Amino acid sequence: MAILLNNDGHWHDKWRAAILKYLPGRPIVEYPNVPEPDAIEYAFIWKHPAGDLEKYPNLKAVFSLGSGVDYLDAFPILPDAPMFRLIDPAMAEDMALYTLYWVIHFQRLFGIYQTQQKQAHWARYPTPLAPAFKVTMLGLGAIGSHIAQVLAKNGFDVSGWSRSPKDIEGVKCIHGEDALFDNLPQTDVLVCCLPFTKTTYEFLSLSVLSKLKKGGALINISRGAVINEEDLLTLLDSGHIGGAALDVFHTEPLPRNSPFWQHPNVHVTPHMSGATNPDTAVQIIAKELADFENGIMPRYRYIRSD
Repeated sequence: MAILLNNDGHWHDKWRAAILKYLPGRPIVEYPNVPEPDAIEYAFIWKHPAGDLEKYPNLKAVFSLGSGVDYLDAFPILPDAPMFRLIDPAMAEDMALYTLYWVIHFQRLFGIYQTQQKQAHWARYPTPLAPAFKVTMLGLGAIGSHIAQVLAKNGFDVSGWSRSPKDIEGVKCIHGEDALFDNLPQTDVLVCCLPFTKTTYEFLSLSVLSKLKKGGALINISRGAVINEEDLLTLLDSGHIGGAALDVFHTEPLPRNSPFWQHPNVHVTPHMSGATNPDTAVQIIAKELADFENGIMPRYRYIRSD
């Protein structure tokens, strides 16, 4: 029985090598070339086309090759087989380091110094120490919680917001929209790690972002559709938001005519804050697959929310 592999066409050679290393002896079938649908027992997928998984009558389980579930949410029908998200500590640590980099960038005014270098201008400015620099993390799932703790361990004053109560060591946990709105006027950097769902679509709109401290910054490492991009540009142009580090966008790749490319206070990265590493990911999936075959349900099962 075979493993169906589809990572949206990316790095299949690396995924194949990792599967052969950590799951030896299991045949690999790369989508869309599936000559024998009956042979597919497990699916390792990312951004897989809706409706295809129903073609494999012997499918036992589906392992997503990423933590995001928006593409699964878009499936009109889910297969009978259980589906599991990938939570890779290596990816979470990558995203934490990415976030820490940009938090320090905004704290230490490196954007200003970059501009001054181009002008051959020498001037220094006072900056707050990390304990006086307030960061608010939106989303306290497995990845958001880890990032919040890394920021806190580096001395920053970190608040974490979620819709339901959480308790995370070193992080001031708040919940509910009222608490968020009370917190935003004191926030120096807002970090978005919200999952993309029906309720978070363009959640960061003018009504929310305008409450951010004047001159505060935004870092988005979740999904582009969580932000109303026109509202964000309005606040950037007015100076209410002093800077943004954006790794994700409504449309990817980001169109060449997007104003984000040339905006002086925007830093664009191409959805690379936490790319999945095939070697570490397949090690995790191999352990979860072994558990599954021994009757132990892996921890991060995908359950569609209504």
